[in-house]
Amino acid sequence: MLSAALAKVPATTIGTRGMVVLADGDQTLTASGADRPLAPASALKVLSTMAVLDTLGADHRFTTSVVTTKPGRIVLLGGGDPLLTDKTSKDADRPASLQKLAAQTVASLRSAGITKVALGYDASLFSGPSFSPNWKSSWQSYESKIGALTIDSGLVNSWRAQSNPAKFAAEALAKRLTAAKITVTSVKPTKLATPGTVLASVDSAPLATVIAHTLAYSDNLAAEVMLRQAALASGRPGSFVGAAATLTTWLKAHDLWSDGMVILDGSGLAIKDRVTANVLAKAISLSLRTERLMAVAAGLPVAGQSGTLKHRFDDKAEKAGRGRVHAKTGTLRTVASLAGWVTTADGARLVFAFIGNKTAGQNSAYNWLDRSASVLAGCGCR
Repeated sequence: MLSAALAKVPATTIGTRGMVVLADGDQTLTASGADRPLAPASALKVLSTMAVLDTLGADHRFTTSVVTTKPGRIVLLGGGDPLLTDKTSKDADRPASLQKLAAQTVASLRSAGITKVALGYDASLFSGPSFSPNWKSSWQSYESKIGALTIDSGLVNSWRAQSNPAKFAAEALAKRLTAAKITVTSVKPTKLATPGTVLASVDSAPLATVIAHTLAYSDNLAAEVMLRQAALASGRPGSFVGAAATLTTWLKAHDLWSDGMVILDGSGLAIKDRVTANVLAKAISLSLRTERLMAVAAGLPVAGQSGTLKHRFDDKAEKAGRGRVHAKTGTLRTVASLAGWVTTADGARLVFAFIGNKTAGQNSAYNWLDRSASVLAGCGCR
């Protein structure tokens, strides 16, 4: 019955599909191409955030600090906070800002009688390229560079990325110090040889909150930065290669691996990433039943209400899914995916993953995904 209902959803513009629906206990209710490795786009963030959450813990925070190594010499030390801002934000997921950091720094300098400093900045926590060789080079002008010292999501504005995020952040701090009448004689990159003395520090929101933001808004920078943090905690380099190896190892350790899968990043921007619908669905199921991992399932956007699903499920055929479907979206030029969980009309909870590759037309692909999920929401599937 469920298979027949899903088969009625138009999918003529989807070239290659993988789909699966699981009941509680991972019982397969229906599946087609579920073990076919496909490009997942941003649905990959379900897997990367689970690995990060399990590795670091829900309460983990990322710290950005200003340290001094000698009188008149200070260093802005990047701690890999992907949601650090310049101006203090009112959003709970962005509590750390250069504005707060500057105020603390100024207070510390004045208490020591210092009014002139040389400012260094250290973003050496991560290594390797800041832009993946597996991403389209044409994206470099607007896709954020990945680094340990980044403000305002690595963007100058909504359509232009910062060319050097660490320098951009340091210069923003220098402006704030100058405005507070602290003379900044120079702004230069550096690498701390010794830890130095902390003059000021700001902490990110707890990891669970950062993950909820990442899933809700499909934040590529945050996904990549967090997976680098997990790589470092696992003893690997904080690079694309180290992060991908960390996620691959975690998936295999949790029986979430299938032949033909390929992990190249944490965001899903790499068109050569390969994941199966079965693995995505089983990962979400694991999140729902495992306390340490529940922040991922809880952080998924809600159909018609929040995040990347706020303006989806927007016609009569998708009405049943509104408020009931919790899922991560994925979109690339020829890729569309949706993976999450849904409470059905009779109160059952189902887990699903739908992946379409070689798609023709974004709207028609979205309709296939949203209408399929809505079929689940409206069914009696106990």
